[in-house]
Amino acid sequence: MTPILLNQLRSVITSPLIFKFCKKFEENEILLRKSIDTSICTVLIGLDNIIDNSSLYDKVIESITFTEFYKTIEYDNGKLSSINYSFEHEGFTPLNLIFSVKKGRISEMISNEVGVKSETAGAILNFAVMLILSHFKNEKQKTKKIQNDLNSEKKAILNTVPEGIRVILGYPNFEYEDAFSANTLIKTDLKLHFLSKIFKIQ
Repeated sequence: MTPILLNQLRSVITSPLIFKFCKKFEENEILLRKSIDTSICTVLIGLDNIIDNSSLYDKVIESITFTEFYKTIEYDNGKLSSINYSFEHEGFTPLNLIFSVKKGRISEMISNEVGVKSETAGAILNFAVMLILSHFKNEKQKTKKIQNDLNSEKKAILNTVPEGIRVILGYPNFEYEDAFSANTLIKTDLKLHFLSKIFKIQ
């Protein structure tokens, strides 16, 4: 089954946006693309873990309503055409609601696994959560549909999440499968080994 939700989120990110991010964060394009893809999938699993808690999930969605990012984000034919860099600080609120005290460890794991700077990993994780929540709100997607999409696409999403993050988020026994997809932001068949690093991160 084609991961429709995941591909929708990946497809809104344009090459000009990647170029701007590369200049702003001074990162390699391939690594930056991989950090975005990893962050999107990490946030989706985090949302899947809390979506049954309707009051918490609603609070997460509503946390972006009055943000500058959500109010100013613009699309052109389904692609991001304009964003507000306010995500760098506005993303903390929904991330803390979704991941609680795990947010810092997750950010560091993305940095270590992908190879981007810690500051970049934190900023991109903030971007990912604001992008996803804005997409849900903009498309007026219902909670039940989102939940069904996440359930049906969970395997594909978890395949992109580093092993250490999967453990933190409650999927220690998930078996990674090598896969090739033309729709991913970054193509890789490298198995993500992270368990040896988990206990080194404070």
